[in-house]
Amino acid sequence: MSRKYDASRRRKAAENTRGNILQAALKLHWQGVTGFEPLAREAGCSLATLRKHFPNREALFQGCTHAFAGTLELPDLEALAAIDDPAQRLARTVAELCRIHEAQFGYAWLGAQQRGESPTLDAVMQEYDGLIDALAALVTPPGSARAPLIRGLLDYLTYRAMRLAGRLSPTDAARELTATLRPLTLE
Repeated sequence: MSRKYDASRRRKAAENTRGNILQAALKLHWQGVTGFEPLAREAGCSLATLRKHFPNREALFQGCTHAFAGTLELPDLEALAAIDDPAQRLARTVAELCRIHEAQFGYAWLGAQQRGESPTLDAVMQEYDGLIDALAALVTPPGSARAPLIRGLLDYLTYRAMRLAGRLSPTDAARELTATLRPLTLE
């Protein structure tokens, strides 16, 4: 009598390995490291195993994008738009945007650097830019000549500069950004 082969343990082990690789990649990508050798070391697997799951960087970026997207809670644009008081809408919108900027802190920098070389990262960055545009529109007075300045101040690169060069905490960055935008948006 022959036994039927049960591949569930092997499948589970492969899923765990893939998950470990993605977690290691997200950690390293946050630091700007995209090389496969450091990633294999961080994930605790061989380079061959890494390449079996992700044959190239684009496949890895796709996997990371999917894994990260599942953890990110996007702002509710309708709820923000429904805030009647412009000062409250500004403060809440900036707080939400800074929350997103902080969550994507390292990934946005990597995406900005690699978007010309990766269709996946380019698509992600276009979506991110679209979100920032939508949030900027919520706080920019209609027809304002300052719209480009407001959009620039809300950009992830501005937030990154505030956090790194300005050494502001996420809370302080949101507070200072709100204070800077207040006279530009509450005309």
